[in-house]
Amino acid sequence: KKDYERLVKALDSITSIREMTQAPYLEIKKQMDKQDPLAHPLLQWIISSNRSHIVKLPANRQLKFMHTPHQFLLLSSPPAKESNFRAAKKLYGSTFAFHGSHIENWHSILRNGLIVASNTRLQLHGAVYGNGIYLSPLSSISFGYSGMNKKQQKVAAKDEQPSNNKAATLQSQKKGQQPQFLQSRNLKCIALCEVITSPDLHKHGEIWVVPQTDHVCTRFFFVYEDGQVGDISTNTQEPSIHKEILRVIGNQTATG
Repeated sequence: KKDYERLVKALDSITSIREMTQAPYLEIKKQMDKQDPLAHPLLQWIISSNRSHIVKLPANRQLKFMHTPHQFLLLSSPPAKESNFRAAKKLYGSTFAFHGSHIENWHSILRNGLIVASNTRLQLHGAVYGNGIYLSPLSSISFGYSGMNKKQQKVAAKDEQPSNNKAATLQSQKKGQQPQFLQSRNLKCIALCEVITSPDLHKHGEIWVVPQTDHVCTRFFFVYEDGQVGDISTNTQEPSIHKEILRVIGNQTATG
């Protein structure tokens, strides 16, 4: 049986990155072992098994229409997959679409990329439009799959921050501590993916199905804390939105 509470306890006992950079390794290990005997082994596993490279976007490079300060750019994917993706892109071109999924799935998605889970034990939803990775150019559809309900799907004010997060941040500052990356345990996540526009891309209205795993690469990752909301009107096929995505990526990833 999976013990999520035990996992959370071990995670909470891991020393902050700031502290890790200010003390010798053996001292940090000793401190974590004292807090929780599982903390250091868990940290070792997280680091040694990670193949992804994720960078938080600074404010001036964030996609403003996503209405969250927690935006990340994925700079790498498994070499073989990236090679196949680039070859297909050269032939057919690419565009962007959203993918929504519940929080517990993102650890695997960020490390391994999206996979075709249709007709496997990993499938969470029906496959009405056939086997493949399900995407949508509309943010509203992917927000639904992330678990964000309709009441939360609205246009958020720019630079909006939930009051409970402000309070937590102020409290941390008063104690002389840096605020934690995310204050809430109630998180919703969606990704913005680059997808090959080949004949194999099946479009059923605003539902897109990609049967080939190598034809989808996760490029952006967005996190919404409790109280934050997404804009349901975002459509990646609008020229202004597409242009903004390319600006943030910087290297003109999508063409054609």
